Amino acid sequence: MRMASMYGLVFSLAIISYVSVFCKKISEVPNIVFIVADDLGWDDVSFHGSEQVLTPNIDLLAYTGVALERFYSHSVCTPSRAALLTGKYAYTMGMHGYPLTNAEDRGLPINEKILPQYLKTLGYATHLIGKWHLGHSRSEYFPNNRGFDSYFGHRGGFIDYYEYTCEETWRTGPVSGLDLFRNTSAAWDVEGYITDIYTKEAVNVVKNHDKSKPLFLMVSHNAPHAGNNGALLQAPPATVRSMRHVESQERRIFSAMVKKLDDSVGDIIESLSDKQMLNNTIILFLSDNGGAYQKKYPNFASNWPLRGTKFSPFEGGQRVVGLVWSPLVNTTNHLLKGFVHAVDWLPTILTAAGLDPPTEIDGIDQWNSILNNEDSIRNEIFDIYDDNHAVFKSAIIGDFKLITGVVEEYDYKGGDVRGIIGKGPSYVDAIKTCKMHSILYSTGIKFDMNDINLRNDIRVKCKNTEYNMPLCIPDNDKVCLYNIKEDPCEKRDLSSTHPDIVRNLLSRLQIELKRTKERVWPLIRDPRGRPSAHNYTWTSWADNLA
Repeated sequence: MRMASMYGLVFSLAIISYVSVFCKKISEVPNIVFIVADDLGWDDVSFHGSEQVLTPNIDLLAYTGVALERFYSHSVCTPSRAALLTGKYAYTMGMHGYPLTNAEDRGLPINEKILPQYLKTLGYATHLIGKWHLGHSRSEYFPNNRGFDSYFGHRGGFIDYYEYTCEETWRTGPVSGLDLFRNTSAAWDVEGYITDIYTKEAVNVVKNHDKSKPLFLMVSHNAPHAGNNGALLQAPPATVRSMRHVESQERRIFSAMVKKLDDSVGDIIESLSDKQMLNNTIILFLSDNGGAYQKKYPNFASNWPLRGTKFSPFEGGQRVVGLVWSPLVNTTNHLLKGFVHAVDWLPTILTAAGLDPPTEIDGIDQWNSILNNEDSIRNEIFDIYDDNHAVFKSAIIGDFKLITGVVEEYDYKGGDVRGIIGKGPSYVDAIKTCKMHSILYSTGIKFDMNDINLRNDIRVKCKNTEYNMPLCIPDNDKVCLYNIKEDPCEKRDLSSTHPDIVRNLLSRLQIELKRTKERVWPLIRDPRGRPSAHNYTWTSWADNLA
């Protein structure tokens, strides 16, 4: 009897030990917060050197975290978001080219497993706030059916900042409807500026989170994407007036939109600090693609001095803002050198969370590079774009980038809207008075004003002598080759002097072309998706179709 009791005691202690270890492991799984800006340009954050648009909360994440020197994405929103959530280049899934329109029966293929679905296997609570843009013609495409426990936001490409409508121009004329939903129900009761609304929703998610579970929160802002054609740029009047140092009127409103975005970052991080979750959280801030200076829904973003804009394979369309911040990363070097692509986030985050990433993806696990202050291990980046306006391909291997095909956006945009009236605001004062500064002080995370010298390290510098050279404009019979390390502004075409490199990059592109999945084309705005047929909302309409 005594022996049985002893065995029972040992067994009980073993169970207690196992449970203790298991609970300890679960408690160490990090919270993950993605904050995604929409159409934010390279020159639209002050840690990249801008003196005009100040983003102190975002900047402090970079100065005390890890800024990404050369972060790339697809140059358009639907492809970039598909890549981010799957770890695969968009063209391998048929999601490349012109982004989804609201009455198009297309979406991210449902056989593609996306980031929240992986994280659910680890017990994460998963929430998406803001833009989806990966399909809503069928309910199976909805975020709630793709791994997110809750969803609040717009399913299409953009909305009006106050009315939450999206207007498209069809052959029959303008077509408009509400595109704001809480899970699957239209959010008719909401009022206010959409950046503030999304921020409030994010803060409430954090406030109500059960800390026995890890949190995955993705806040995919509408800002600073342009709104409908009748009111492209919108921000609260008081915020616009605070930007009176900005010379360009359009850029002044845009700067106010970015200011509200930066305030949102501070508020979300403050909520994590108040909930005592910050010390076990990984925060990622990034833009989905380059700024949209002109043509399709221009927002007067600036990618200066990079060449090209959104919808372009040049650096201004593909090289974008990105950073990682976490107290879990004890970094001494706040700049990750080398390439990181949007496809890398899925394997990187899964590794950080303790889950082996899938092997049949394009993403590369960058977590050890981030943790160990090492350069990126990525050496190649590819992009393929296909619609009736432009068909282009680009390949980066090492220092060289090749572009071929028809490109619409190929010039330098944004330099003419960078004017400042007078001296402009004090950058040091902006840093010292922002919320992130107070949060760092209260949590004991070290920050020294000398850390802002990172701005000089990440700022893109172009040689003045390059600006007088004729531009190489690719087409179906002409390729352009650049050394983007020495010539990040893509001024000097090297295709004639390095034919061996051209052949090598074209050969690699041929391999990628064989992996390309044909996309649904031509674009058809189905009249059955017209909002007037669905209580004036953009919602699912093809569930019962074959």
